[in-house]
Amino acid sequence: RGAEFSRPMDQVIAEATRLVVAGTRELTLLGQNVNAYHGEAASGKSCNLATLLMALAEIDGLERLRYTTSHPLDMDDELINAHRDLPQLMPYLHLPIQSGSNRVLAAMNRRHDRDAYMSIIDKLRAVRPDIAMSGDFIVGFPGESDRDFADTLSLVDKVGYASAYSFKYSPRPGT
Repeated sequence: RGAEFSRPMDQVIAEATRLVVAGTRELTLLGQNVNAYHGEAASGKSCNLATLLMALAEIDGLERLRYTTSHPLDMDDELINAHRDLPQLMPYLHLPIQSGSNRVLAAMNRRHDRDAYMSIIDKLRAVRPDIAMSGDFIVGFPGESDRDFADTLSLVDKVGYASAYSFKYSPRPGT
């Protein structure tokens, strides 16, 4: 996919403002890993997604904000608190995990584990009890055991996803 890059904050704000003036009431920020946003602010400093969301929420007439897709490693406390502080930020988050098994997550080269993921879910629910969660799962990963699959199902039950996207493992170059 290449290196991640982010549009400058002022460009995003200007485009959002033009859209709202034209009648848009809801914006969805989209990226492969949108919560890793690091756009340059007018000051020349890098700003994060929480800062961008706060600035967008100040646009008069913008009623709803969403963002997708997120990564667990980039869900910091500032972004979690934006779910509490910004009424425009809808109570929904797509936060993929891929598996509920730490063994499979390690085999997938994921740098998070089940406990870290559940900690994020707990923090989100503490600040926004009505938040609906969705996630992504890969099943049939090479070496996945019945126990690993059971771990995934138990995570699904524990989180109580509003929706989920499940994919069977498919080999690709380099996998």
